[in-house]
Amino acid sequence: MINTGLSDIYSKYPKAVVHLRAQLKRKRLGLIFGAGTSKGLNFPDWSELVNRIAKNAGVNGSEVLSRCNGDGIKQAPISKSLSTITQILFSQFRQQWLSDNDLVEPMSFLNEQKLKSSWIKIIHESLYDGMNQIDHLELIKNHPYLEKFCRIIKNSPMTVNYNFDDSLEKMLINAREGDEVLKTRGYETTYKPNIQFQNSTGIIYHPNGFLPFTMNDGASPQVVFADDAFQDQLISAVNGQYVHLSNHIFQNTCLLVGLSLEDATLQSMLRQNAVNNPGNIHYLIHFVRKESDLDPEIRKNISDSNFRSYNLLTLFLTNDQIAALADLISLSPEQFELDYQKEKPKFVYYLVGSVGAGKSTAAEHFRSLLTYDEWIDERKAALALPESEVQEDIPEINEWIAEQFRKKNYAINKAVEGIHLVDRCPLDPLTFGNASERQTKAKNLLEKVSDGGTRSIEKGHIIILDCDIEQIQLRNSFKHKYWTESQYQELVDAIAEIYNDLDGVTTICTRGRDAVSVAHEIAKIIFLDAYHPIDVEAQLQKHSAPVGAEV
Repeated sequence: MINTGLSDIYSKYPKAVVHLRAQLKRKRLGLIFGAGTSKGLNFPDWSELVNRIAKNAGVNGSEVLSRCNGDGIKQAPISKSLSTITQILFSQFRQQWLSDNDLVEPMSFLNEQKLKSSWIKIIHESLYDGMNQIDHLELIKNHPYLEKFCRIIKNSPMTVNYNFDDSLEKMLINAREGDEVLKTRGYETTYKPNIQFQNSTGIIYHPNGFLPFTMNDGASPQVVFADDAFQDQLISAVNGQYVHLSNHIFQNTCLLVGLSLEDATLQSMLRQNAVNNPGNIHYLIHFVRKESDLDPEIRKNISDSNFRSYNLLTLFLTNDQIAALADLISLSPEQFELDYQKEKPKFVYYLVGSVGAGKSTAAEHFRSLLTYDEWIDERKAALALPESEVQEDIPEINEWIAEQFRKKNYAINKAVEGIHLVDRCPLDPLTFGNASERQTKAKNLLEKVSDGGTRSIEKGHIIILDCDIEQIQLRNSFKHKYWTESQYQELVDAIAEIYNDLDGVTTICTRGRDAVSVAHEIAKIIFLDAYHPIDVEAQLQKHSAPVGAEV
């Protein structure tokens, strides 16, 4: 029986579901967890944690905190930034610690380390205040969605956890099966920005520091919690010390859970990805308490802002829906096909345009999708020339081209799900050569690509890259191609004849746009716009029929 909760999420975000599933299969899906995840584990949020620290006898900072917040006084608050308040509380703690230990500035390095350790122990005590091991494990088990992500974490190259606690580690060690209990803890934890890992999956990275329930079980020497640490982290990121995390964001698709995007370092890395890698999309779960939260206009504004700024697709989900999304992503291929094949969970996009319009360059930005290059086999030299100048056997070349489309169509046919981006459409060969030859070409393509009618030709949303002849000539000069203006114009006119009258075709004007800008426009069409597949096979049948014949 199909789970209605899962079906609702699939109906709401079908492209997101199949994309995330495909990336998990390729071991290129990463999770990034934030403070929102810890709320279901009874951990304090940042504000409450600061309050607990202020009340600690070793800090004695309640009065300082009250002054910072402006509680019960007429003067303006000292500060509203929690990181600044934490910095002030640390200064308060530092002075008290020096007094309690009869020390003065400057201290020895060893005493500085003792001071830092004492401060981190206070943070640890405040974080786990009132919690025991049994309670901790029970809270993990009863969390609204955390355990649903267990399989994803175990199969992902790295999971980033901006929280200090070890809940993910506890979950993984208790999720071991069979001989895993004899061989591994089920995870590998690190808090260092640049490191080689022993394992290829199940890595838990704590960029802000790690404070496990048992302090001597690998706690980090420092945590990113106050102003100075946040600024140091940002500087370190600029200097390349977080290159491993940056590369992870560049090379994988990430699902952000329980995050509010307030971390400046994460913001910077996401922005770098959006600017330099516009085809690599990440997903942000925007938590809502109920489905009716936030009207459609506000949701659209949030979604547009996140996409434009950070290449983030926003999913508005309740706790139950987050759990359903994790279940959908983790569903076996067989079960997913059984339950959702009628929903057609496959999205095919054909990139079309003149030689030099930028199709292949744009497609290179979308390696997180299932992409298909222009040619499967080694390119024939004659393809760099206008057909009128080709000295080789034209029918033989046409046969070779048809075989390339047959192979690509076979590969897409075999796929049950996913987002597929294809360089060139099976209709493209009709745009080359004389218009009088189109009927014969179309007939041959139809026969070849469909394997004599035994295999359907994939429908797909067609995206045309439109460009000026002058700019096309310039771009092709870098590839050592020099066609005349009239030869390019003939090709552009032929493309218009084949594609312009089709309903649902999307055209992108590439005039004045570089490859990154074009890729960003393609990403908007794929991920934000409605899907309008065109029946390519029917179009080939139409062009292969005699003039005046009904198809």
